Amino acid sequence: QEVATYKNGLEFHQQQKFFLALPTLERVSLWGGFGWKSIDDGPPGCQAGEELCTPSSPFGADGAANCMATPTQSPLPSESSDQNSWVCEHRWHGVAGLVAFRKACRGRAVTNLGNGGVDGRLAFRAGDDCMVALVRGSNWKWPQGFGSLGDWNLQGLLVGLPAGRYCNVAALSSKFVAGAVMECPSEVLVGGDGAVLSGSVPEGDLLAIYGGSRLPDRRLRSDQRRR
Repeated sequence: QEVATYKNGLEFHQQQKFFLALPTLERVSLWGGFGWKSIDDGPPGCQAGEELCTPSSPFGADGAANCMATPTQSPLPSESSDQNSWVCEHRWHGVAGLVAFRKACRGRAVTNLGNGGVDGRLAFRAGDDCMVALVRGSNWKWPQGFGSLGDWNLQGLLVGLPAGRYCNVAALSSKFVAGAVMECPSEVLVGGDGAVLSGSVPEGDLLAIYGGSRLPDRRLRSDQRRR
């Protein structure tokens, strides 16, 4: 698609995640909008052609946001992409965690960590304790030429971060709070030699870890301690 919009679904979400994770960008703007079928459509609660209207609130009576769920495919099915409802791209999973990642890692020198020999993959370190990896996804409507790459098992990738358990903040539904989070839906374990012992990046997604997303250490097996 010539213009990136929420209609690209997971692909659009990966793009906004990447902008937040790239430490060399001076400024990043997050978009939070509404769904539309025609460019003449107004926000929810406003019909096309009305000069004055009051949009419906993006929040329900209980205070919860009435927003589109974080997309899992590219592009979105038409029943979702054409629905005139609040999209709230800025509330999708991973955004809050990556805002904190950006605050901690922006401006740091970037070191290319390679792609594991597969085009469509990318990994880099920023400074001494920030690391990002991604896998391009597939989009049947607007193919990018990479096809289906599958998930990326990061085991053995030399990332150069201090040993320990890290939470992938790009997978969280809210921001990471050090000391308050004991478990994480997506973790990366780094060994004493700076190589990944366990961790993976789903196809079409991005992984981001940094010193501020350390989890309490668990006792490593003897073979892991020797590495």
